[in-house]
Amino acid sequence: MVTNGSSGNGKISTINVEPDDPLDGAADIERALTETGYGKFNVFLLVAALPVAWAGIFDTTTTAFFLASAECELDLTFIRKGVLVSIPFIAMTLTSFLWDHVTPYVGKRNLFVLGLLADSILNIFSTSVDSYYVMLLIKFLSGILAGGPFSMVAAYLSEFHATKYKANFTRWGGFAMNVAIVFPAIIAFLITPLTFVVNVFDRRYSAWRVYLLLCSIVHVVGLVTASTLPQSPKFLLEIGKPNEALKLLGKMYCINLGKPADTFPIKRLLIWKDLPLSQPSLFKANADKLRLACYNTKLLFSSPYLHAVAFLNFLQFGSMLGFHTMRLWVPHMFIILNNFDNERWNKDRAPTMCEMLDRRNTIPARDYLDCPGFDSICIQWTIRATVYQNSAIIASSAVVFSFLAGIITTTKFRRKLIMAAAFFLSVVSSFGMNWAQSAPYMLTLASAIIVTMRITDLPV
Repeated sequence: MVTNGSSGNGKISTINVEPDDPLDGAADIERALTETGYGKFNVFLLVAALPVAWAGIFDTTTTAFFLASAECELDLTFIRKGVLVSIPFIAMTLTSFLWDHVTPYVGKRNLFVLGLLADSILNIFSTSVDSYYVMLLIKFLSGILAGGPFSMVAAYLSEFHATKYKANFTRWGGFAMNVAIVFPAIIAFLITPLTFVVNVFDRRYSAWRVYLLLCSIVHVVGLVTASTLPQSPKFLLEIGKPNEALKLLGKMYCINLGKPADTFPIKRLLIWKDLPLSQPSLFKANADKLRLACYNTKLLFSSPYLHAVAFLNFLQFGSMLGFHTMRLWVPHMFIILNNFDNERWNKDRAPTMCEMLDRRNTIPARDYLDCPGFDSICIQWTIRATVYQNSAIIASSAVVFSFLAGIITTTKFRRKLIMAAAFFLSVVSSFGMNWAQSAPYMLTLASAIIVTMRITDLPV
């Protein structure tokens, strides 16, 4: 006998299986997902979820492409630029663990909608901001959302796929999501070098503000598409709605295989014994999670695991540091390098990268060198579109090569070999970049760092 009704104690009844009860038409969620197949529903689901994932990537990337253009309007010093670029990551680090306590009660789909609604408002509002501190607050709030709802897309999509399809879907789905790092550079290439000013309600909108407005389209589109996403069947089961989960599975079966939903072979879902029909108390559940997290953390840092955990964290830290630092600073760094004043360089050797990045050696600084407050003077940089074109090419290379590396690394030995080679090349490029004396060489070495650090972000 199979039962999925409720008992008097608010629990799902025990599943009893007798020898003469073959469980015709009954299956667990894994087999039910397998029966739905893989087809148009999965593709449509990925397309609808992509803007949600892209929104998080845009939130952490767009800042790099308006620093040079907004330097005077936002009164940006080098320190302020660094804080503005890093603040979304600080927000993600400080708050990402909180979302794990909220998701079971709200659902990933609902978090997508609420997060995108808030982020759309924040991004549109950022186009009219004149204060550095207000922009900093907006980027911090966007970072909270990027580390929460927008980082859950892959986990959400996996709940619609059986185990036999997950590996292939994750590979291609991850590739589609990572493509997002290319588009901020493409939009910057098309917009930020322009010198137009648009007046709207007595407010001046320069090119970098229009750039932010165009980038916010991703968030608005994501809000629309996220509203069409269903709750996952696994989540519906967890909150005690097996009939709704079964109805959704039948719809997936119909769209994927082109057969009527009433021919779906699974008529009943087997549910784990004593699965709650309703969510437990928020405070009780979170107290249990916190207790378990503390126990697991203590276990990880115990003697059998400490060496491996420390080593892997060191590698992951280096990989993320190299990739994000270079990809977010290369655009602004090469804007400054392209403004280097070669005519005033009178030493009998080529300048180093540090000398080329010194504001006193740039063309826009010529007229201000004798000013006593030179360090606080705002400089209007000449924005060259080729810098952002190169950034788009580098980002594309990072996405493609990391995807190919994922396909090649089918064994543990290959993964270790490729990661070792990538780290070695990155270290060599990092040292070489400091001593390079030509912008093309610097760009090549910076590209090598970005691509190799992206490749090292592979599971060991």
